[in-house]
Amino acid sequence: MAIKLYSWPRSSGARVQWALEELGVGYEYIELDPKKQEHRTPQYLAINPHGKVPGLADGELTLFESGAILLYLGEKYGVEKNLWPSGSGQARADATCWTVWAMADLGSYLMQYVYHGLDSPVSYKPADRSKACAEYNRSQVTRGLDALQARLQEREYLLGAFSLADIPAASWLQLGGLLGVKIESHPGVVDWLRRCSERAACRRVR
Repeated sequence: MAIKLYSWPRSSGARVQWALEELGVGYEYIELDPKKQEHRTPQYLAINPHGKVPGLADGELTLFESGAILLYLGEKYGVEKNLWPSGSGQARADATCWTVWAMADLGSYLMQYVYHGLDSPVSYKPADRSKACAEYNRSQVTRGLDALQARLQEREYLLGAFSLADIPAASWLQLGGLLGVKIESHPGVVDWLRRCSERAACRRVR
């Protein structure tokens, strides 16, 4: 039975679709229409009780939250495709940690900086912005970029070769770039992001 990915364009479901394309596993893309409230139906809430995308069904198993889905896909399908570390050693620990960091840390700080510190389609109105919040969150984004740059100093990708662990941070920085976040002060990160973005699987999703 094919995997079913429930999503819509320009959402966090794109990173899950990217992973599925990299893995080359069969899946059905089911585009929900938010204008019709298709993400609020009882059938979909049984998959994602928060009424957001993405949601994923793999047989009788259902998952929500893109980071959790990526971890699942890596562990179930990624090892045999050399896109996720096998065993329980440091490489597996690194893959888990960089995935969780990107979703829980980088993405949160990046979006708060966008909301308060930039003029973008999703930013708050100027009267509702906090300069202190913008400056703090920008400092935390910079701190994350520093860590990425250090990690990539002697590697082309986070684990050496490309893996699903690259997708979470890369997808956040792709979105950040569209919204005006600048990363040129970290050339190693710029080069890594370009390599990730030029992958055929990523291009198919975009």
